[in-house]
Amino acid sequence: MTKAEKLTMLQQICGDSEADSAMLSTYLDLAADIVVHRAYPFLTSYVLAEVPSRYDTLQVQIANELYLHRGAEGEKDHTENGVKRTYENGYVSDSLLKKIVPFTRVIGTEIPETVVLYALTSFNTLPIGDSGEINNYTEVTCNDGSVKDVNEGYHYESSDVNVAKVADGVITAIATGNVTITVTGKKSGLTASLEIMVV
Repeated sequence: MTKAEKLTMLQQICGDSEADSAMLSTYLDLAADIVVHRAYPFLTSYVLAEVPSRYDTLQVQIANELYLHRGAEGEKDHTENGVKRTYENGYVSDSLLKKIVPFTRVIGTEIPETVVLYALTSFNTLPIGDSGEINNYTEVTCNDGSVKDVNEGYHYESSDVNVAKVADGVITAIATGNVTITVTGKKSGLTASLEIMVV
């Protein structure tokens, strides 16, 4: 289930037609963090961990519960304007959390310890009208010493689109000058920069 589908489901079940999509999206992110930390209790780095697909609807349910607790966070019951609400828990209901089965591991298997984003090119200068490709990858070093390259999806940005533009990892030179190309990992949020001179 995509994040957009989860957001649509959350909008339907929360029953608030005026709920802000950005706020609901934040609750989905918080719920994802809760699911991942509960499902993978032994991870030391949660940067690239994702919600297992079997917990997609549970993530939406947790996000809905967080949304409904607004203003009463940490309380098991709340009375306002003569309306009393009672909650199973002051945070997320145990009945929801119990549905998440923790993944365990055999000691010595891989757990991400460090994550580094690399962006490389075979050129520092680019003639006007030419294009060049960025070779980027995310390197994950695990606690067992193994190293893996991960393609997490990337966002590209040019510091000056009048000098050079970048799309899908390809830089196109437009006018003479210097430009910084920034690559951001979509899951890790890490960035790497390249300095390119257009001649």
